[in-house]
Amino acid sequence: MMVTKLDWLLAGCVAVLANSIGLGSFALAENAEFDLQLEYRVSWSNADIASATANWSFGDTSFELAATSRTLGITETFRKYRGKVEISGRIENGRHAPDTLYLSGISKRRTREATTSWDGATGAISTTRTPELDLEKVFPLEGRHIEGAIDPLSAMLNALANLSRTGTCSGTERVYDGLRTSEITLHDLGTAVVEKDRPFSFEGEARVCGFTGTPTGGHQRKSRWRDKERKPEDLRVFVAEVRPDLFVPVRMEAKSFLGTVTSRLVMPSLRYSGRDG
Repeated sequence: MMVTKLDWLLAGCVAVLANSIGLGSFALAENAEFDLQLEYRVSWSNADIASATANWSFGDTSFELAATSRTLGITETFRKYRGKVEISGRIENGRHAPDTLYLSGISKRRTREATTSWDGATGAISTTRTPELDLEKVFPLEGRHIEGAIDPLSAMLNALANLSRTGTCSGTERVYDGLRTSEITLHDLGTAVVEKDRPFSFEGEARVCGFTGTPTGGHQRKSRWRDKERKPEDLRVFVAEVRPDLFVPVRMEAKSFLGTVTSRLVMPSLRYSGRDG
């Protein structure tokens, strides 16, 4: 029974890790060149179960990310997991778009890798993955869902850029990460005061963004995480201005049948450095 619960807990943990990396993004004044380092700690109840780090680099017209994730504590003992994400992209007319995205995930059971390229001139999208999708376990990918889609990280950057301009969470994007396709939407849930419930966590006012996603391909055919329709309140992202014009997700809460999995920004890990243009 414990292993079964840990399997589902790890599924939720990995989902939050993905959001920690993807939502560990931000919006800054246009044409700024800077580097940013972030770390998120994921917990279930009082136990730390995972962590994720993200190192972003922004130029006037381009951006890059190198990020890693890993399990901690009891999840490390029973279901060790290591994840890696690398992306390079471009900024055009205030929108972020990907050039290449690399994903890898290593657990005791399997290793998965996927590299996806977007051709900015033709719009063509190509992917190599190891292993190929097991269509007995996941739904097939369809070209109509891949065509015109961007990666989840660029989608989050665009949503947060909109937040910095308008002061509200909004936006819908079709996304593709080389393994799955989805339609994701941000919902504005107002503001809240985030309490400092860990020595390293953020304290202060934040905009609350609800997150929903509709899987369209590549997702598990059997998943308790998809048994019911998700509400915007089931995945809440708390975004705060941690320095002038820099909006960062400082907390994420994902509800599951096992309870709430929470990801917190480790405030001492935040490293910002501007670069002369």
